[in-house]
Amino acid sequence: MTEQPAKSRAYLQVVLMFAIVAAPLALGFFMFPGSQEERDQLLGELGTTNHGTFLLPMTPIAGLALADEDGNPWRWQDHKPKWRMLIPSATTCTDECAELLYTTRQVHVRLGKYTHRIERLLVATDGELAPDYRQSLKTDHPNLTVLQADGNALAQWLAPTNSPWQPGQGKVILVDPEGMAMMVYDHSHKGNDMLEDLNHLLKYSPE
Repeated sequence: MTEQPAKSRAYLQVVLMFAIVAAPLALGFFMFPGSQEERDQLLGELGTTNHGTFLLPMTPIAGLALADEDGNPWRWQDHKPKWRMLIPSATTCTDECAELLYTTRQVHVRLGKYTHRIERLLVATDGELAPDYRQSLKTDHPNLTVLQADGNALAQWLAPTNSPWQPGQGKVILVDPEGMAMMVYDHSHKGNDMLEDLNHLLKYSPE
């Protein structure tokens, strides 16, 4: 077995271990994984202890065209594998957006020894960020990566899932190191909710 499939299976096991409270169903899953659709259905049926909402179906970030601030394509496979938090934003930040940025920054810092394994990505969905907004991000969020994506494309990317998105809506989309968007948070989730989930995932996932 190659290293890449082994890591992929390990990440999947972490997600399931995080979600599962019914051991017989978990055993059945590992013995016979089945199709992606069957795995997604099983995740939806299992009891969970997580605070975020599992994204069903899990969605590859490769299906979303992203670019850096200079307009160059940004592909997750070209970067070091990390857990990534995608935060969609308009050209100016709403109160809901500012709250999520603050919350994810605090969570990132409080992860301590796991901080280096997380990256926050702000995704501008309707053009370049306003100059004053961009400057405030550099001052208040120095470790934040700013990307661009078409807002309609982002909406279409999440439309087939149980957590669709529309422009202006505050959301944090958690993407695993294999490039699969797998969990969603919004302004109703407290920082401690995200922190507890991420600590579990990082503790049991391979680095």
